[in-house]
Amino acid sequence: MRPLRRWFVTALLGGFCATSGFAQSLAITMTDDAGKSLSLSQRPTRIVSLSPGATELLFAAGAGDRVVGTVIGADAPEAAKKIERLGDANALKYERLKALKPDVIVIWRDMTHELVLESLQKLRLPIYQVSLRSFDDMPRSIRRLGQLAGTESVAEAAARQVEARIAVLPKRPAGKIAANIPSVFFMMWDVPLYTVGSRHLMNDAISRCGAHNIFDDIDFPAPIVEFEEIKKRNPDVILMGAPPITSRDWRERWSQFPAVSAVAARQMSHFIDIRLTRMGPTAIDAVPALCEQLQPMRKGASRR
Repeated sequence: MRPLRRWFVTALLGGFCATSGFAQSLAITMTDDAGKSLSLSQRPTRIVSLSPGATELLFAAGAGDRVVGTVIGADAPEAAKKIERLGDANALKYERLKALKPDVIVIWRDMTHELVLESLQKLRLPIYQVSLRSFDDMPRSIRRLGQLAGTESVAEAAARQVEARIAVLPKRPAGKIAANIPSVFFMMWDVPLYTVGSRHLMNDAISRCGAHNIFDDIDFPAPIVEFEEIKKRNPDVILMGAPPITSRDWRERWSQFPAVSAVAARQMSHFIDIRLTRMGPTAIDAVPALCEQLQPMRKGASRR
């Protein structure tokens, strides 16, 4: 083989090997928050996020510019408002989702209906699951999303900032529930009766505020509960997650049941903060106001 031709073949083979190695270096295999393994041929450049909280977490992890589609309610940070809406988490525009050609779909594991998950799986696109039980899980979730997007340095910085913000929140009480801890029923909706279980950040927030969620034994973010079960558990406080006018209507309906401690003591108030409902990093900033509202309702607390 002539020297020039030999050099050309060697360069060509070398370039091919280098390109193959580069492609392999872009491939990723990792575990999501739900413990599921995910393999991608390359870092995703087009992400569809089907949860407001997941969208906020992606922005925190430095991957916000990769999100090409999201759902109604994904309003934080401000840049998220410009992303195309694909309906809500349980009424998606599947054809439009497919047209966006995402490299990966990010969902909130416990907030996605099984039928929706089955429909997503039929699209044969990679699915990454976000799952948080408490604020303490948030930094780890941000770091994982940074690993997914290849934005580890940004995600690490954001995770450390989040850890610092969580550190100044009240600590969750350890051990047996103290006698002066008020029991709380958080009413998300009336028909059906939605509340929060142990896998919702509101549950963690209530605990940090020195109260006890009466349904923290349900391992689900937003379970539907029966009215008779609420009466049986007899909460000291009823928090209504609705605007004042709606909460007033709910309060009037509760007044028919004076045997419930919260009703008898008139310990019913509305508390609505979309940040806690969204469950992204800004939820941390909503906790102090909740604690301030619950403080006068602690058993034995002085009343103004």
